[in-house]
Amino acid sequence: TATGGDAFEWSTGETTATITVSPSTTTEYSVTVTTGNSSDTDSVIVTVNDIDFADAGPDFSICEGEEIILTASGGSQYLWSNGETTASIDVDPHTTTTYEVTVINNGCESTDEVTVFVIPTPEVDAGADVTINEGESTTLTVSGGESYLWSTGETSESITVTPSETTDYQVTAYSNGCEGIDQVTVTVIPSDINADAGEDVGICYGETVTLTATGGDSYLWNTGETTQSIDVSPEATTNYTVIVTVGQSSGTDDVTVFVNYGPDLQVSGDVTILQGNYVTLSASGAASYVWSNGATEPNIAVNPSVSTIYAVTGYINNCSDTEAISVSVVEPVEAYAGDNQTICAGNSITLTASGGDSYVWSTGETTQSITVSPEEETIYTVLVSNELDSGAAEVTISVEDCDSPIDDEFPSDIPPFQYQVYESSPNSKLFYAKIIGLRGPASLIIQDIQGKLIHWQDLDHNNGLRMDIPLHTNIYSQGVYTITLREQDKSTTKKVLFR
Repeated sequence: TATGGDAFEWSTGETTATITVSPSTTTEYSVTVTTGNSSDTDSVIVTVNDIDFADAGPDFSICEGEEIILTASGGSQYLWSNGETTASIDVDPHTTTTYEVTVINNGCESTDEVTVFVIPTPEVDAGADVTINEGESTTLTVSGGESYLWSTGETSESITVTPSETTDYQVTAYSNGCEGIDQVTVTVIPSDINADAGEDVGICYGETVTLTATGGDSYLWNTGETTQSIDVSPEATTNYTVIVTVGQSSGTDDVTVFVNYGPDLQVSGDVTILQGNYVTLSASGAASYVWSNGATEPNIAVNPSVSTIYAVTGYINNCSDTEAISVSVVEPVEAYAGDNQTICAGNSITLTASGGDSYVWSTGETTQSITVSPEEETIYTVLVSNELDSGAAEVTISVEDCDSPIDDEFPSDIPPFQYQVYESSPNSKLFYAKIIGLRGPASLIIQDIQGKLIHWQDLDHNNGLRMDIPLHTNIYSQGVYTITLREQDKSTTKKVLFR
C-alpha cells in the first residue's frame, strides 16, 4: 500500500494504491506517486523465508539403557513431541522412537523429526553354576554375543578353569556395539571338610543353649537333628557330635556343653513383726548373696514400716537362684473405748471400741460394740488386741435422774410468764423454747451439767405474744443441759437431754 499522492504506478504495472503480491523469492517493489505536476518514487522489499528451515539433527543408534542428547536448530523457538521446549533434550527410550520438533522462526513454523534406534542388550548366558572337587577342572561356555571378554582376560567363547576355591567368573558379551554381562559360580569342594561344631560352652542347670555348626552344606547331629543350629538343655555335661557334608565329602566335629549346678538356696520363713521392731532374715546354700534392699550378707536385720517382700539372689558357679521372704508389719494397738457419755436413768447406750482386731469388755462380751444400761455411773473397760500387741481403754457412762427428755425445775418465786421447752420430733436434734407473756427484755441461757455457759441469747418481749425460739442441738455433745429463761429478776430453768 502506497500513500502520499493522487496517482500511483507500481513496478508491476498496477496503478492502484494497494496491490497484492506473492513472490517466490525475496523481491523489491517500487512505486511512483504523482500529485499534480510533481512525482516521487519509493520501494519496499518483501522477504520470503524458506519453509524447510527446521533441523532435528541426524538419526542415532544407542544401546538399551543408554541416553542421548537431541539438538534441533533453524529457529528461535522449539516444541518437541515429548512436550519439551528447549533446543536440546535428553532422551533414553527403551525401544526405537521417532521424535518430532516444531521450529518457529520469524513467525513461520517448520517441522522435522529424528529417529533414535535402540539396540537390545545381548542376552548373554554364561551357563549354569558348577560344582567340582578340589583339583578338578571345568569348561565354561558363553552364548548370546558376537565377541566376549572373561574376567580371566580370555576372549574365547569357551574357557577351562581349575579354581582352588569357590570362584565367580564374569563374562561380557558384545553385539552390534552393545554389551551384556553374566556370571557363573564354580563351587569347589575341598578334599578335607573343615567341620566346626563351635566352641565348648558352660550353662547353668535348666538353661538352654544354641549350638551352631559351620563348614558344609548339610549337617547331621548325634541328636538326630539335621539343621545347622540346634537348641539343647542337658541335665548333665554332654558331648554333641555333628557330621558336616559338602557334595560327596564330609567331616566331623564335636562340642561339649558343661552343666553347672546353681545354689540350693534356702531362706528363713515368712514372718510377722510389730511395727518398729527388727527381724533377722537368713539365706544359705550359695557362695554370695544380693538382697533386694542392696545388702550382700547372708543374714540381714530389717525393720520395715509397712509389710514388705524381701528377695535374695544367691550365686555359685556363675549360676543363681532367687527366693523371697514376706515380712508382714502389724501396727501397735491403740485401744479406744469411745468418749465418756451421760444418759438418763433407764436408758441404754451403745459403746464401740476400736484400734485392734479382737475385743474383750469388762462385761465379758467379745464384740467390738456392746449395749449397756447402767443404773449408776459406771466405768467400762475393754481389752483390745491384735496378733502381736494389746492395750486397754475405758469409758465412763454417767446416769442422770430424768423421767423424760424434758424436766422442769421451778423456782420458789413463780414468774408471770409461761415457758416450755419441747422437741420438734423424736431424735430430731431440734428443740423449741415456747414463751408467752414476757413483759420486758429477757435472756435465754443454755449451760451444761457442770454449769458451763454454752449459749446466751437476748429476747424481745414481743408484747407478751407467743414466741417459739428454735434451739439446734446437733452442735452440742450428747448429754444433759439446762435452759434458763430470765426476765429481770424472775427466771425458770428446764433440764433437757440432748441426744
